[in-house]
Amino acid sequence: MRAAWLAQLFSTALADRPRAEQAVRRLYVAAGFAEPRHLLWYDSPHAASWVVGVVAERYDDSWSQLFTAYAQARDVKQRAEQTRETLGARLGVSTWDEGLAAIGAPLGTSLQFPPDPSRILSGRFIDARFGLVDDVSALFTVRGDDDDLQRAEDHYWGGNRGALNSALHCPTTETIIGRSFYNEYSYSAMADDEHRVGDREAPAIMSAAWEIARSAGLWWPFQNAVILSDRPAEIHVNERHLLHRGDGPAVAFRDGWAAYAWNGKAVPERWVMQPESVPPKELKGFDPTFRKYVESRVGTAAPKAEKRAKPSTGKPLFERYQAGEHQQVWRELMALGADVRTQPYAADAVAVAYETMQRVQANVRTLVQRLRAMRYVFKHDASSGPAPEVRKAIVAFEKETGAALPLSLRAFYEVVGEVNLIGHHASLAPKHGSAAPDPLVVYGFDEGAVEFDDDGASAITIAPDDLHKADTSGGDAYEMAIPDLRADGELLNERHNLFFVDYLRLCFRFGGFPGYDGMDRVPPEIATLREGLIEF
Repeated sequence: MRAAWLAQLFSTALADRPRAEQAVRRLYVAAGFAEPRHLLWYDSPHAASWVVGVVAERYDDSWSQLFTAYAQARDVKQRAEQTRETLGARLGVSTWDEGLAAIGAPLGTSLQFPPDPSRILSGRFIDARFGLVDDVSALFTVRGDDDDLQRAEDHYWGGNRGALNSALHCPTTETIIGRSFYNEYSYSAMADDEHRVGDREAPAIMSAAWEIARSAGLWWPFQNAVILSDRPAEIHVNERHLLHRGDGPAVAFRDGWAAYAWNGKAVPERWVMQPESVPPKELKGFDPTFRKYVESRVGTAAPKAEKRAKPSTGKPLFERYQAGEHQQVWRELMALGADVRTQPYAADAVAVAYETMQRVQANVRTLVQRLRAMRYVFKHDASSGPAPEVRKAIVAFEKETGAALPLSLRAFYEVVGEVNLIGHHASLAPKHGSAAPDPLVVYGFDEGAVEFDDDGASAITIAPDDLHKADTSGGDAYEMAIPDLRADGELLNERHNLFFVDYLRLCFRFGGFPGYDGMDRVPPEIATLREGLIEF
């Protein structure tokens, strides 16, 4: 029986919409609710999640706070507005308030907080399930990773581990996918209940839920409407029934939305489709079998000596940097790769890195002075300078762990030390504001901020993410992968996907608040803060 539910979980058949809609109506009646007036279908859970998201914003405090912060970005705001407009047209209403009334409140506990006991659909299932067992605790037994169905569902669309609801493939609304009806009544629970029922007649509410699961994809119940999604057009899994594919999307839907995964873990599309563009250090800490697979596709032949990047003129890089060729010099340093630490480039590269960070330090001092003049209230010391003997500490760390820091980050620690612009201001960073201004933060060097995996050091934490800086639960901290022998390293988990030096340039372009990049409203103080800052 569980094998049949596992096959159903990965079905690629088109949804049987009439069958699913009939079952939805039966479920509502069995639960004591009026039949929904609107049954809204979407070709993928990603498309459906935007509709669910703009409606749930009214009812769930935590989601509302997150969504409001995301919506400050222009592309998210436009998508949300387009979703409301399209939904209003489908519902035949002229205002968004009318649209919300037409949909009604969520019936799932996952989409409504604080919950309304009279509208908790899952409570009706608890009542029905109690009649199937003598020992109530059996209903809440969690199966281990050895159960194929439980494992497959968790890694497919599960709340925390699901590849479908990864921010890699469903940015902004990823949490909504994890809050579907199946978060409250999973395939695994349905399989258990169907086994307990056996040859008896199942409670009407259960049989209706099973029928929906057998005829549609993810779905979300509301008081007056149900939002449903179709099933994928193709899906690929490994022998453990986890989403897995090395040469294309692991799951693809008919509207073009797709997700990439390796052994059940979401991976960026670029890793699969353009593995030759992925630096080996970016894969550090990930599943070793994927690294081996990438090597087999890309090849590991050593580059020819004549391809070593060289400066474009005979002048020293440092001299050219001082003359104003800032970006061009850094591009040439990056083209050198690990050779930047060898002769004849090493001394020149170090000089450029330290000169760059001296300019960064001057800009930090200017920003702090200007912010204080604006009566900006810093939450911490804005800039404390390099720690005593930080150079000696970095040398010892690199020698002990073999985890070299990029030259840019090492120079930052030794020249700037640390910077923390988190604070409050009526315009720039209002308390409980809807925007996430992402004030510039770079922690000082701290061995405690280094993450280790089985191969040794793998990453060093640079700063909290933009939402944590705004006192909101957010995502992963900004990090840099180590070891990295290059002149500069990528800042990971930050939305712009920039190298560290380029990220600092972006920060100063927005007066220390890069979160305003892409927003329609930029506080007027930003122009004052960035005026006359030193280029680097």
